[in-house]
Amino acid sequence: MKVNKIGKRLLVLVAISAVLIAVVVAGIISFTQNDSTPTDTKIVQILYDNKETLLSIEGVVGAGIACDESNYIIGIAVYIEDNMTNFHILPSKLDGFQVFIKRVSDVSEFEKAKMVIRKY
Repeated sequence: MKVNKIGKRLLVLVAISAVLIAVVVAGIISFTQNDSTPTDTKIVQILYDNKETLLSIEGVVGAGIACDESNYIIGIAVYIEDNMTNFHILPSKLDGFQVFIKRVSDVSEFEKAKMVIRKY
C-alpha cells in the first residue's frame, strides 16, 4: 500500500511539473515572438530603408515621424515642396504606417528640424 501512495504522489508531482514547464515554455515563446521595438524606432528604420526611393521623387524634401496635437505618433510624415502637384504618386502607407503628406510651408521650423531624412 505504501508503494501505491508514493506512486500516486510521484505521478501528481510529475503532472504538476509538466504543466509548469509547459506554461513557462509557452511564456518564453510568446515573449520572443512579441515585437517590442518602439514605434519611433520602427519608423526611423523604415525611413532609412526607403530613403533613396522617397527622396528620388521630385518634390519630396524629407520625411519624419508624424505626431498628432498630443505628440502621439500617428505615422510617417512626408514633406513636399509647395509647388508639387503629383503627390498622388506617394505611397499612402509604408510598412503598415500611414503616410501624411505635408507641404513645407505649412509646418513649423521645429517640425522641419525633426525630419529624419532630407534632401538638403
